[in-house]
Amino acid sequence: MVKPKMLWVGTSKNPKTGNIPQGYVGQTIDIAKSSCTGCPLKDTSCYHWKGSSQLGHNAMTRGYAKKPERYSLESALSKSVRSARYARGAVGGDPSVFTREQVQEYHDKVKEAGLRGLILYTHFAEGKGEHLKGLAMASCAVKDADKHVNKGWRAAAILPMKMEGVTKHAGTPVYDGRKFTTPEGRRVPVCPAQTKRGVDCNSCGLCDPTKDAADVIGFLMH
Repeated sequence: MVKPKMLWVGTSKNPKTGNIPQGYVGQTIDIAKSSCTGCPLKDTSCYHWKGSSQLGHNAMTRGYAKKPERYSLESALSKSVRSARYARGAVGGDPSVFTREQVQEYHDKVKEAGLRGLILYTHFAEGKGEHLKGLAMASCAVKDADKHVNKGWRAAAILPMKMEGVTKHAGTPVYDGRKFTTPEGRRVPVCPAQTKRGVDCNSCGLCDPTKDAADVIGFLMH
């Protein structure tokens, strides 16, 4: 079996994340999709597999086949812009395919390069990604956030409302500014990059899983 790798690039034009290093799971698209096996969003509403970011992922796998050294984390960090504070891992694919030691090494190298941290999510906090507790955010529905937090995770919870201007998710109401809490009463601040102008992942950093911050961060459908 081929060992999965994370392919890294030093810069990004993604306005939500900001211009930061980003990693994609899988040196082939088959490996990338295999990492997502079991995710209920994979074939329905996944922003990656149902969106345009998979095009960049495809291009990276073709480039990796010719020059794999170009897609190492070290190379990406060396090419990052000075304003980069964070890196974003697993933009496509799920990091559950990596060992805890591998993911810890990603965190360590990012900080050794002078960045503040690594933003990372797994859809498999309960299952094949449970070994990444403390190193990744548990991506889940808001109704399930408490059970993950009670086990020691920080959670990234999908909210039952969508961002203004989003045409997908027919029948889902547009966010109206309301406050959210989990079933057990935990406050759920909405991702600032979705609600405030001039904020992106790079300037926010709330989803650094190692950060002492809110137990649950809410994400509007997008």
